[in-house]
Amino acid sequence: MMNSEEYIVNGRVLSDEDMMQIIEIAKMYPKLDREELIRTMCVNLRWGSIIGGKKEIAFEEFLLELEKKGLIKLPAKKVKKGNWSRKGNKNAFKKKRIIPITCRTEPGEDIYGIVNEFMPVKIELVNDIEKESLWEEYVERYHELKYGSPFGDRLKYFIEIGGEKRQYAGCIMFSASAWSLAARDKWIGWTKQDRVSRLYLIINNTRFLIFPWIKIKNLASWSLAEVSRIIREDWWKKYRYEPVLLETFVDAQKYTGASYKAANWICLGNTKGRGRQDRYNEYLSSPKRIYMYPLVKEFRDYLTGKKEVGGDSK
Repeated sequence: MMNSEEYIVNGRVLSDEDMMQIIEIAKMYPKLDREELIRTMCVNLRWGSIIGGKKEIAFEEFLLELEKKGLIKLPAKKVKKGNWSRKGNKNAFKKKRIIPITCRTEPGEDIYGIVNEFMPVKIELVNDIEKESLWEEYVERYHELKYGSPFGDRLKYFIEIGGEKRQYAGCIMFSASAWSLAARDKWIGWTKQDRVSRLYLIINNTRFLIFPWIKIKNLASWSLAEVSRIIREDWWKKYRYEPVLLETFVDAQKYTGASYKAANWICLGNTKGRGRQDRYNEYLSSPKRIYMYPLVKEFRDYLTGKKEVGGDSK
C-alpha cells in the first residue's frame, strides 16, 4: 500500500487509517455530489474546522491528486443555488443552508387515540422536491436537533395517518452509520478491516419525529416496525445495494426508548460519548443508548464477509 508519510493536507500527516477511510468513503458513496462527498470525508476525519473556505479547497485539490493516481474517483462538480453567508476574509465563504419556517407547518389540533383507529397508516417515501422541502421544514421546526446536515446516502419518510382526514403525523430519516462504535463492532464481531469494507451495510435512524400534537398510542413503534419492513427495497431502488442492519442512538436522559423496544430493536448499552470517528455533532454532549435492528437473519455473515451481499440477501 501507499506510504502515508508522503501525504500531508493542511499541515496534517495522514495515517494509513486516514487514507483507508478516504478511499473507502469514495467507494461507499458514488452518488453523492462532490461537495457532499468532501464534507462526509471531513467529518469522518474529524476535520469539521476545514469545511468552507480555503482549507476545504486545499483538501479537494489533494483528492484530485489521488484521483490522478487512480486511488479514488471523484464525482463531477455540481453548480448549486443556495443561501451563502460571508465569513472571514474576502476570499473565504461558507455555505449556510437556511430552511425557512412557513405557515404550512403550523401545529394542528391535538389528536388522541390508538394506532388501530387511524388505519391505514402509511410510511411514505419522500421522492420529490416539494415533499422533501416540506419534510425538512417539519424537522427543522419540531425536532430538537433540527434538520442538521446528514452525510452519505439517505432516505426520508413521512408518517401518514387516516381517520377523518388523511394527514402527516411524523418524519423518519435514515442516513450513514456511525464510523466507529465499540459496543456495536464487538456485538457484530467486526475486525477493523471488516468495518472499513462493509460499514455501508449499516444505516442509522438519524431523525425520528412524531409531531407534538399527534398523541396516538403505539404510532411510533408501529412506524418503526413498518419502515424496517420496506427500507431494504427502497434503498436498493435508489442506491443499488441493500443494508442488513439498522442502528440509532437515544438520549437516555430525555427518552426511555420505549418505541424502539416495542418494535423489537436490541439495546446494546451506552456509547462512551464522543468517539474519534463520531459522525454527528448531536452525539457529543453525553453518552447515548445504542439500539440495533437486524434486517436479515444472517446479518453477521454479510457484515463479516462470510456471505456476499446480493439477490439472496432478501
